[in-house]
Amino acid sequence: MVETGGFSALPFLSIASWCNGSTRDSGSLCLGSNPSEAARIISELVAEFVRRRMGPTTGQIATVTLMADELNQLRNEVARLRRDLNHVLRVLGQEEKLPQQPRPPFLLLDAEVISIRHSADKMPILLKAEEGYACIYLNDSDGRARGLFQIDENGSARFEIWNKDQEVVVSIGETKDGAGEIFVASADGKPRAGLKVHELGGIVSAQNSAGQTNVLMLGKDQGGTFVVADAEGRPVAEITTVEGDGVISIKGKTGYQTAYMGCDENRGLIAVLGKEGEQAVALTSDEKGGTVVLFDSKGEPKSNLPK
Repeated sequence: MVETGGFSALPFLSIASWCNGSTRDSGSLCLGSNPSEAARIISELVAEFVRRRMGPTTGQIATVTLMADELNQLRNEVARLRRDLNHVLRVLGQEEKLPQQPRPPFLLLDAEVISIRHSADKMPILLKAEEGYACIYLNDSDGRARGLFQIDENGSARFEIWNKDQEVVVSIGETKDGAGEIFVASADGKPRAGLKVHELGGIVSAQNSAGQTNVLMLGKDQGGTFVVADAEGRPVAEITTVEGDGVISIKGKTGYQTAYMGCDENRGLIAVLGKEGEQAVALTSDEKGGTVVLFDSKGEPKSNLPK
């Protein structure tokens, strides 16, 4: 403790430790941003002490002002150091050591593009907003976009996954009708499989490397349909239901039906047809047994077994 003209420096040091910055009346509590009542008292006592010892001359008043400025600079420096310490604690995952402070109900960032970085040259997340459009990009360590979640100009949502060559390999989105759809592509970005909902029902498809649909499965209210197509996308085989009965149809390259298998509640039927769809052979059954019917080139019955 230093005695100077009857004044002790120790009380001032004790009082100065009461400086808490902003108060509850001026916002959230944080150390050092605004002087507390104790800090203002210190400034007044220091100024009064100088006036008593030195007198109110111009130079002495300037000295008092300089001391007050230095005190304010010290408060600001302490506040900055505390903010830096809080940042370090957050980085280290020790938020529980931070002083309890009220949090805002939401965060508002007014910008067209917002990037989130973990280093000066790494930007793993980018948020972009335009009129009627918004998206979030997810980037890899090389800065390439690998994921995209967006709301397009039509108001439809879509999530895409891109490979290292920037080709879309998975797309999950919303159709114009508000239904859902999923597409999966090969490494070159060509669609190879899809799942969507159509007005007729649910559809699952598989495509070849040329983009032609080779397999199609459709679920309808009346029953399911399974279609197999050739390399050009022409349907060559179909399994479906007709009024609750199963039907298998086989077609040739010309598109004509060449074979048919079906049934009803009383009998089954196998038919072989000509190249233009005319009947050639039919194998059927009834309560009396099986029957084979042979047809001529015009599709007219020629003979049957047994006779």
